[in-house]
Amino acid sequence: MTDRLYTEHPELYDAVQSAWDYDRDVSFLLAAADRHDAASVADGRLADPPTELLEVGCGTGEHTQRLVAAGFDVAGVDPNEPMLDRARRKFPGLDARLVVGGLPSLPVTRTFPVVVAFRGVISHLPPEGLEPAVAALGDRLADDGVLVFDASRLPPDGHDGPALDVGETAQGTYARIVQLQPREDGRLDWNSVVVPPEGEAFVNSRPVTPFDDREIVDALRAAGLTVETHDGFGPGDDGRTVFVATPA
Repeated sequence: MTDRLYTEHPELYDAVQSAWDYDRDVSFLLAAADRHDAASVADGRLADPPTELLEVGCGTGEHTQRLVAAGFDVAGVDPNEPMLDRARRKFPGLDARLVVGGLPSLPVTRTFPVVVAFRGVISHLPPEGLEPAVAALGDRLADDGVLVFDASRLPPDGHDGPALDVGETAQGTYARIVQLQPREDGRLDWNSVVVPPEGEAFVNSRPVTPFDDREIVDALRAAGLTVETHDGFGPGDDGRTVFVATPA
């Protein structure tokens, strides 16, 4: 695995993801927390802040800073220190605790009323890692809490051909050629050749798993959670399934 986009070029990661609707995701979370009585919400933010929240896979802090603005007391976890450093530089006044760690060995042991893992964190796990990861998320969930995460709907056979992505950063134009390619073990390699606006081109590769929704539902139930599923975080977000789980 040559995961250089996360470890060496987090500013380029931000540019690649600049069109993502982070506000939509947080609005979905607020509605789910309110519906399941994990938090009280009014006018798009917590009515009685702060409510503690664990964000797994917080990355460069785009969701994090919106969660803080909505009234959550956030503990953010990500396996890549450069991504956390990028978050700290972008949002120097960010009132959140950011620590290195990932599933299933999360570096926090207490429970939270709200636990969230945005952007297909689950999809980056190997098949044998699904149940331990879901169990770890459930273990960090308070008895009256709510867990929200999504899984990407990945094509098991990969892409028919490569796709071109061209965008802008503060330094200039970047380009990526991206393709999901199947592996013999049933996983996919998410491969790309990246040409940054400055410096040399590089190859980025990361394995992902095309989990079936039923596998994830079964893992949640095995962890003692009830679950509801949603087609994305909002209209037009049809590339993922969102799971909302509460203790049974």
